[in-house]
Amino acid sequence: MNNKNDLLWGLCMIIIGVATLVIAGSSIIGITLPDTVIRVVGIIDLIMLPVFAYTTVKKVKNSKN
Repeated sequence: MNNKNDLLWGLCMIIIGVATLVIAGSSIIGITLPDTVIRVVGIIDLIMLPVFAYTTVKKVKNSKN
């Protein structure tokens, strides 16, 4: 179970990082992304945040045992 949790935690980190880089990077570079792309990336980011929080809590609880 712990290995699955670590894998999901790492996957969430990667997805959240990529979503952040897409939104922030396009703003820094000056590329205007379509509104639908920004919304889809934002929704994916919002879906990953609770999963990331859950797996982080599980990791902390497992490390204390």
